[in-house]
Order: sequence, then structure tokens, then C-alpha cells
Amino acid sequence: MKVGITGASGFLGSAIIAEGKSRGWTVVAYSRDPSRPIDGADEVRSLADPGAVDLGDLDALVHLAGEPISTLWTKDRKRRILESRVDLTSDLVEAMSTITRSRRPGVFVSASAIGFYGDRADEPMEEESDVGFGFLPQVCRDWEAASAGAVKLGVRVVNPRVGLVLGHGGLLRRLRPLFRLGLGGRLGSGRQWMSWIHIADLARIFAECVENPSIHGAVNAVAPHPATNREFTRVYARVLGRKAWFPVPAFLLKRLPGGMGRLFLDSQRVEPAVMKAFGFEWRYPDLESALRSLED
Repeated sequence: MKVGITGASGFLGSAIIAEGKSRGWTVVAYSRDPSRPIDGADEVRSLADPGAVDLGDLDALVHLAGEPISTLWTKDRKRRILESRVDLTSDLVEAMSTITRSRRPGVFVSASAIGFYGDRADEPMEEESDVGFGFLPQVCRDWEAASAGAVKLGVRVVNPRVGLVLGHGGLLRRLRPLFRLGLGGRLGSGRQWMSWIHIADLARIFAECVENPSIHGAVNAVAPHPATNREFTRVYARVLGRKAWFPVPAFLLKRLPGGMGRLFLDSQRVEPAVMKAFGFEWRYPDLESALRSLED
């Protein structure tokens, strides 16, 4: 199977490449600098001009590229977060339309996020739950809508809605030094739900979305046991053998520019109903085993 991946050099992209290679994939990475080698990729194609990107002769395309959201939300940054996802996704669909059907990817796995649901308190949410309100739900809704254009081209479209990813990079890379110094603590009330997933399980879910022709539409890419922020803080401190005595008041997070505090205070209790229905088995279904695997 020949699989193209945008965002291939990133935290998640690297994990998907490793998982794909273990399954015998030939990986085509897409980069704005195609002269730079990407670990594990068999070929690197240019993404410098999305309107002229070469998507020919791929069995699947996995689309991860987009502006990072974990930076200060200035007005310009929010515009770039939205446009980098929606416009690039639309460009990829347009590029598919310009090649013959026999040379198009058979499946387009275009990432989304559980930010789709917005702040929902204790409400359990499955893939059929309604979109929420606010900036992140708007981004995710428009992002998924852009990818849906490929359905008209006869391409199977899957939108993994990615939760909080636990791995050696990402969020834990920022939290680990604070917790090791004993400076960790809950955020706000700590009652908000955090729907998380181990990076290894996430890569496997993406691979299943590529390989299983019965999977389509939204897929909640999270572990089966979400945790509240208070529980997450307690468990991570225990795994590191530290105390977590320094909570961050909600009012401070709410003062972050552009409404960025929503990243830390929104509550999303997300159920992976689709992957459960397909019999997916998580290697790290509970929070403590996931965190310990990353600290051993």
C-alpha cells in the first residue's frame, strides 16, 4: 500500500510513518522543503505549492498538516490556524479532482479534533453529537467540511477527531519539567474532562482508518476512559513520584489572548464509539498505564 502523509515530520506524523512501515506501507511524505529527508519516508514530494501538489498513484492520503494551536491566539494566529486547515484541505481535494479516478487516492484520512464538540461539561459525546460553539468548533467543522468534497470524487473520507495526545512530544514535553519540579497542579476547578490517547494507539487508529474500507466519516480518536483534569493531575504526579500543589486559577487562563483559555478549561467527555464498534483494542486503555509507559 502506498500512503501519502502531510505533516509527516511532526509528532503524530512520525508515529504514523513508523506504524505504517510495520504494516508494509510505502510512505510518500509531503513537505514544503522536499529536499529535506524525512525519517522512514520512501519518497518526499513538494507541498510548497498546494495547487500543484502531486497526489497521483497513492492508495491513501493522510492529511495532518496545519498551524499549531498551542501558541498565543492573536487575531492573526487564529486566522492562520483556520486557513491553514481549511484552505490546504480544499487545495488537496482540488488536486485530487485534476487527476484521473484510477490514479486518485482511494481514501482521504483528514485529521480533525475533539475541539469539534466545544465545552460540554459532563455530557458524553459520540461521533453523532452536534458541533459545539466557539472558535475551535468552527475550525473543526469547516476543516471536516473541506475534506468532504472528496466524497464527490469517489474517495472514502475519514475524519479522526484527535484528543489530547500523550507521548514523548506534545503536551507532556511541556508538563513534565513542571511536574518533576513539583510545580504541577489542576487547571481551574479540575472538573473538566480530558479525552486523551496514547500516541501509539493513535497511530494505530489512523492506520485502521486507512486500511479498513468500512470506516468512514467522523471517528473519535481517543482512549475509552477519559479523565477529569483533577484526576489527570493526580495520576501524573503519582507516576512521577511528585506532589501537585500548584493549581492554576481559571481567571488567569481566561485572560489568555483570543480565548485561548478554552484549550485548558473546556470539558469534552468523548466516547470512541466507532472504534469500539470495529473491535479496536487499545494497548493503553487507562491513563496510568499510558503515562507510565512514557516515563519508563
